[in-house]
Amino acid sequence: MYAPATGKGRPVEEEIITEENVFSRPDETIGFFPKQVLYDGFISALILIACCVLSYVSPAPLTEPADPATVTYVPRPEWFFFFSEQMLMFFPGYALISFGAVVIPTVFVTLLFAVPWLDRGPAFSPLRRPFAVVIGLLVVVTVLLNMLLAVSRIINFPGQ
Repeated sequence: MYAPATGKGRPVEEEIITEENVFSRPDETIGFFPKQVLYDGFISALILIACCVLSYVSPAPLTEPADPATVTYVPRPEWFFFFSEQMLMFFPGYALISFGAVVIPTVFVTLLFAVPWLDRGPAFSPLRRPFAVVIGLLVVVTVLLNMLLAVSRIINFPGQ
């Protein structure tokens, strides 16, 4: 190897790569193909087989065909819309539907996206970043409480 400061060449030292220093230089990495691709393909095949076995062992129940003439059917949202439906229960009336269905969820999502810019601290520990932790926990707790309130309302009043 040539040393520009002295103009003389110096011997190249052979570096021994071990598990501890394999990632110390970016040009000495472990290849993605074919090892990782084979691992991912194997795990994906196992998950697909497990899904097929579970669907065969415990098939989805089939009920009677839908009757559009019934007046006793009460539509229920899917479980991932419980939060949104519960927000509509907090804001009753036609004038407040857009507030509960659009404005409040938009504020929550915007707040979660804004947390990295509002808390610019260099620390990685959650104990040293109380603002980000509190904002994140408030949003998550609000969503979970709304989902639990909707589930309890549906369980307690199944026909309404």
